[in-house]
Amino acid sequence: MPDLQQRIDDLRREVQALPPDAEPAAITDLERRARTLLSDAKNTAHESAAQALFGELARMSSPTSPVAATVRGLIRRARIRIEIAGDDDDVDEAIDILAEALALNPADTDVINLLEEAGKHNAQAQQRVNDLFTRHGVTRTPPAPPRTTIQTRDDLPRVSGDGGTAQVLTPRSTGSMPAAQGDSRRSAPPANDTDSILSEMTQAYYAGDYQIVVDLANKVLSQQAGNPTALEYRQKAEDNLIRGVVPDHRIPFDARVAYNRANSLVRAGNYDEAERLYREARDLAERAGILSWKDAEQALLDIQDLALAREMLNEGDRLMANDQWGEALRKYEGALRVVPNDPQAEERIDKIRRIQGDTEGAVAQLSMLGGSLADQATQLQNILTVVARLRQLLPNSARLLSLSADTNNRLSAIKGQIHEQALSALSRANAAGSLDEKLSLTNDALNLLDLGTKLDPGDQTLSEMLSTARASSGDMLRARQVIERAQQHIAQNYDNELLQARSMLSGLMNYAQDNRYRATVNDLLSRYIERAVTAVEDGDIEEAQALLQTMRDEPFNILGRRSEVNRIESQIRQLKQRSQLRIAGIIGAGFIVLLLLAWFSRPTWEAVLFPSPTPTASFTPTASFTPTASDTPTPSNTPTPTFTASDTPTATYTPTASNTPTATFTATDTPTVTPTPLYICRGFARINTNLRTTPDFDAPPFGQIQTGTVIYVLGQERDDQGNLWYKADIELQGSVVRNMYVPADRVTQLSDALCPAFP
Repeated sequence: MPDLQQRIDDLRREVQALPPDAEPAAITDLERRARTLLSDAKNTAHESAAQALFGELARMSSPTSPVAATVRGLIRRARIRIEIAGDDDDVDEAIDILAEALALNPADTDVINLLEEAGKHNAQAQQRVNDLFTRHGVTRTPPAPPRTTIQTRDDLPRVSGDGGTAQVLTPRSTGSMPAAQGDSRRSAPPANDTDSILSEMTQAYYAGDYQIVVDLANKVLSQQAGNPTALEYRQKAEDNLIRGVVPDHRIPFDARVAYNRANSLVRAGNYDEAERLYREARDLAERAGILSWKDAEQALLDIQDLALAREMLNEGDRLMANDQWGEALRKYEGALRVVPNDPQAEERIDKIRRIQGDTEGAVAQLSMLGGSLADQATQLQNILTVVARLRQLLPNSARLLSLSADTNNRLSAIKGQIHEQALSALSRANAAGSLDEKLSLTNDALNLLDLGTKLDPGDQTLSEMLSTARASSGDMLRARQVIERAQQHIAQNYDNELLQARSMLSGLMNYAQDNRYRATVNDLLSRYIERAVTAVEDGDIEEAQALLQTMRDEPFNILGRRSEVNRIESQIRQLKQRSQLRIAGIIGAGFIVLLLLAWFSRPTWEAVLFPSPTPTASFTPTASFTPTASDTPTPSNTPTPTFTASDTPTATYTPTASNTPTATFTATDTPTVTPTPLYICRGFARINTNLRTTPDFDAPPFGQIQTGTVIYVLGQERDDQGNLWYKADIELQGSVVRNMYVPADRVTQLSDALCPAFP
């Protein structure tokens, strides 16, 4: 016992000898010794003295004055500033905070150490720290052993009334008051009733009478050593007594109201007013005898953290608006370290990281732009989309505005290249000979122009070029389809099909340089040549001549003069010459026959042509009034009047009339009253034929006659190309059209009125 009392007295003297600014390490060592002494003094007469000494040390290790709490909050804010310093402004802000703390307590070691740490950042900070130390008379000492770092609010232990951890800013409050308070509120129950003692101990613990709990637990342990319930409650009650914890119902009503109102203001974001109410609640509790209200003190620390976090968020927003995204991100991350799980800080961090990532991706894509013009335009449009989305988040960002302008400039350059390449493709398409090549180049230009109009819908030049290219592409597609259908018609090899194919190909003369088109025309020409050769072999000159004329028209003229056509033309000419020679032979033979007849009838026609000089000829004035039938010597002389009908009066010079066998026969056959016909031959139109006023294919048509129309030929002529023409009269619907010219190869002559051969 004397040794225990001596130990208590020695420890009390050491506690009383501690200076006001004693190191926490020294206080912690004394507190450890006091706890050991308290354990040794259990169930002795010195237990109350040991408990009082331990409570005094506990109050020294956790000061409760407003100045100390304010200094701790300032140290906390300054340390966070220094730890997350992104630039010199953070260090300057930390020095300003520590200067305020140094003015409150110039001897605070933590403030001095943090100032020295801040002065190490740069020369300006060091000069400011030296000035502060000089102003407040601070004497620098060798660095003390490292202390426990002040942690953020998530790392600080928060003790509740039951020994557990309390949540931040909850209405549940604990407090501390002198251990002697409330000791006489209850009397100990009888020692022989263990169960009732335990029940009373439990009620006393939850009522906050921790000293009674310790007394009742000691009584139970004196009767039942090692009772676990008594040991547990005694340990918790002693801890609460040492820490100065009191239950909520001992907190004054006004202090509790101020505390709860402060919590509501924190949730509303009004941190300044909440801090004022927390201080008011703490002061009310102190005036009521509660020297340390842990919840109020912790709330003040938390509100300072929230204010610091809000300040750092505002600084981050300012840096974000100035396009200093890296510094803003450090500010946001610092705010999140001060207040973990802060939704505003997390939202800003996600936003700035997304903006940084998208911007860096857009810049990288812009610098690595490549591929075709279409690919480049697509990439630039994607970049513009990303930049537009980012500018919705940061509408005043100069960096994003510069990136958008750079992208638009690159897009304008791409549009210029598209315009030039489209013009080049269209020029090459116009110069190309193959239809497929024309179509391919036109489609390339069409794709480029389509892309150009998407990039700039308001460009009128590109829109007009696009319309022209689309029309050209459509014409080329139709031309290719027409060529394919013409090939199908030619393959069938019928006259009507060939005629239709020729009509279809004649409308595609603009694509005369296309190999496929020329091959199709050549195939069609071969079919016509086959038919012309067959007509020549069959001796059908008119058919061959018509086919030859067809082969000289479109579209065959693109192939030039072919040897087969020349050969057919030569064969037709030979056939015509042979026909003309045959006709000339027939005419010559007839002429010879006429000469022979004239020779044998010489006496007759000589008498007519060369009459004898008899006077009777002049004295028969009535001879012209007598019927010529009785004066005709023989019927063989009847052809003579057909040539000169006006010479009939010569019959009066016949010497005798006895040579006429019968007058009735000659009277019926005399053609003297019939006029000589004007046409030389007759025929009919073999096909539908145009009438012209001159023998020339270039002359404008006067009209058209149908197949089978009768033609009366008046004469024959040849044009400059050697083509034979008939000058004829034509009967049309009961009337006669005179002096019209018709190609001879389109007229079929009647066998009973063949035209004489033209020389």
